[in-house]
Amino acid sequence: MTTRSESPKSFLSPEEKHLIEEAVRAAENATSAEIRVVFARKLGENALADAEQWFVRLGMEKTRERNGVLICLGVASKRFAIVGDEGIDRYMTDAGWQTVRDAMVDEFKADRFAEGIAYGVAEVGRVLSEHFPPREDDINELPDEIVIE
Repeated sequence: MTTRSESPKSFLSPEEKHLIEEAVRAAENATSAEIRVVFARKLGENALADAEQWFVRLGMEKTRERNGVLICLGVASKRFAIVGDEGIDRYMTDAGWQTVRDAMVDEFKADRFAEGIAYGVAEVGRVLSEHFPPREDDINELPDEIVIE
């Protein structure tokens, strides 16, 4: 297994970064929802609470339909969380979130981080597209680029 940097800035190769950003664009083309990905240095013991702070910091709670989803990874702490706004949480059960997380973890264990994130984005996008199809007046409310801090 490759040794990865604990710095978010050098954790992904340019090709991996591109793969994830393309997965976000493809998922968002099938839905009115917004998906973001954050690579932070650390997430604390309560990774979900830290991810929720990122969610607000990025203004994701301000989307028109409250249907944003954030995948947030702490590269040095080796923790991650997925946060869905109130619009998506009505449709995605705890078991559904857990299934996505479990599949992502399997990819991470095999050092396929980009593939794991891309899978998570695609699966979340699939669920979002069922409940939040693209609207005629849809705009891309948030950037598709990965946030790296």
